[in-house]
Amino acid sequence: MLIISRKKDEKIIVADDIEITILEVGRNRVRFGIKAPKEIVIQTRLKTTPAVTGLTEVPEPVEPPNPNSAPREMSADAGPSKTS
Repeated sequence: MLIISRKKDEKIIVADDIEITILEVGRNRVRFGIKAPKEIVIQTRLKTTPAVTGLTEVPEPVEPPNPNSAPREMSADAGPSKTS
């Protein structure tokens, strides 16, 4: 495995026709763009999902909702709570 450090807007060229550009560097995440000829297949794979092929743009991963932040339902006979 080759490990390379790059900063935002820096590029990595692979095999003369594949260009990887660092778009954004965050705390726990790096966003990058890949420019390659159409005949080059680019596969993406997360640890929990199978490989995705044939996409021109990869969607952002969706975080599962936090169960503690869901609105709570009140029963029909329950009135509003009083807090003082």
